[in-house]
Amino acid sequence: MKRRYIYFAKRAMSVLLVAACFSTLLTGCGQTVEAAEEEGTESNAVPVEVQIPEAGSLTLKNEFVGTVSPEESVYVVPMVSAEVLNADINVGDTVTAGQELCKLDPEAAELQLASAKAQYNSAAAGVAAAEVGYEIAQAQYDSTVAQLDVQNEQTQRQKDLTMYQMQMQIDGIHDGIDDINEQIADLEEDREDLKEQRDDLKKARNQADDYVELAQMEYNAADATYGYSKAQREYDTAAARVTMMESPDYDKTQHADYDEDLKAAKEDLIAADTALQTAAGQMKTHEANLQAARSAASQMDSAYEQAKAGIEQIDDGKEKLENTLSDTYTSLGQTETVKNLTEAQLNVNTQPVQEAGKRTAALGIDSAAAQVNSAKVGAAGAKVGIDSAEYQLDMYTLTAPIDGVIEAVNVKAHDFASPGNPAFVISNKDTMTVTFGVSEGIRGTLKVGQKIEVDRNGKIYSAAITEIGSMIDQATGLFMVKSCVSTPDDSLLTGSTVKVTADTYSRSGVLLIPYDAVYYDDSQPYVYVAVGDVAERRDIETDIFDEKTITVVSGLTTEDQLITSWSANLRDGAVISIQEAEAASAEAQE
Repeated sequence: MKRRYIYFAKRAMSVLLVAACFSTLLTGCGQTVEAAEEEGTESNAVPVEVQIPEAGSLTLKNEFVGTVSPEESVYVVPMVSAEVLNADINVGDTVTAGQELCKLDPEAAELQLASAKAQYNSAAAGVAAAEVGYEIAQAQYDSTVAQLDVQNEQTQRQKDLTMYQMQMQIDGIHDGIDDINEQIADLEEDREDLKEQRDDLKKARNQADDYVELAQMEYNAADATYGYSKAQREYDTAAARVTMMESPDYDKTQHADYDEDLKAAKEDLIAADTALQTAAGQMKTHEANLQAARSAASQMDSAYEQAKAGIEQIDDGKEKLENTLSDTYTSLGQTETVKNLTEAQLNVNTQPVQEAGKRTAALGIDSAAAQVNSAKVGAAGAKVGIDSAEYQLDMYTLTAPIDGVIEAVNVKAHDFASPGNPAFVISNKDTMTVTFGVSEGIRGTLKVGQKIEVDRNGKIYSAAITEIGSMIDQATGLFMVKSCVSTPDDSLLTGSTVKVTADTYSRSGVLLIPYDAVYYDDSQPYVYVAVGDVAERRDIETDIFDEKTITVVSGLTTEDQLITSWSANLRDGAVISIQEAEAASAEAQE
């Protein structure tokens, strides 16, 4: 079986017709039978054209359908629910990373930050008080040690000096007591300030509760106006009636007009459902107002509770200061006792008393250090509260995370933004991605970095493959390949369809021959080669091919003369006559 183009068949037919006409003319002119036979012997040679197979390479190109998308696209989603104060960004605007897109109402976050700062101030005051107590304990310890050392070495005169130092220590403790009292006074002032804030928040909370009550009244009034509850009851009644009549237990024989009654009941149900949906649509705004009022009331209540917690923390700090003051008075009493004992026992062995004093002073330092550490932990926790509140406040300003173009805007001024809905979609179109699907066989021919062509309505773009999928896409049954267009323009719109051209199968170091020179016998490809003046069939092994050229893996060499022309008389062992290419072309034109 031969695979040939039509024009070869036409050419063969033309040759036969010319031969027939030429024979008739000769017979008509009186040519002798002997001359005709002699001339026929020469015409039995099949005229053929030949060429030498050339070694080279062949690369096939395939076309695919691709989809354009930005390389980078992000959704800007609000992290909090709040009213949109402004939104001046429009679709198509170009934005830069960090640029403000819109601002939300930050009132609740600001109140939370104020409360966190009050809590931190209270905790900081507790740290300062604890540090004063530690300094006092340290001073007491140092003074006690110095006193005891002096008692061991100095004379009576030095003992008098010790009494003087102890008095100075007592005065220092009194000064420390004064400092603690000042700290307590400062905390009381802070408490009064926070109490005023709490009272203000309480009023705001009450006002928010009033707004909730007003919104509830408006909701109830709207319900009465639009008949939502009534429509719901009518719908439930109609639905119950239809369900009852369609029940297998319903006795249809007791109702002569059952079908008409059932039809009327279903029509009533449809009418009730329509009325219910209409009322629900009319109630949507009032329900949203009621939810917003409840949310505001909840926020005021949270701020109020935070203010109460701040007051409790101040009370805790004050209690700690009062405990420290009590400990300081205890320390003062102990110091005065030591002084009295020292005066009474100047000539007595004071070593046991000195050791006890050192242990007592050391315990005081340990206790004071523990109080300082505890106060610092509380202050650190309060600082975390401030950082958290400031982070929350930043969430009320939406900014662009990347440079790009606004693809979608889903908010506007006075809308209520929520975390579940993206406010903006931003795409970076400096580089566009074209995604197309390929079969498993073609996938193995592609490489990352390979250059391809992208055609959008006749405009050609250069691109390079950036990713070759390793899993079959369930929707298409193909492997998805991504490529990058580094010089896009406005023609490459997001989601547009393009034609992709890529080099796929390629063979090098093979022989290249015309596709039309190959014949097939039960799927076995073969060609004819010229061996002297005889045509010889040569079985070959072929590989890839295009519309003009086919590659030969084995069966031919670059020294063979490949017969490229077609003839009905061409077969294995046929006598041939090699024609020059130009002469054969001229003959074909005649």
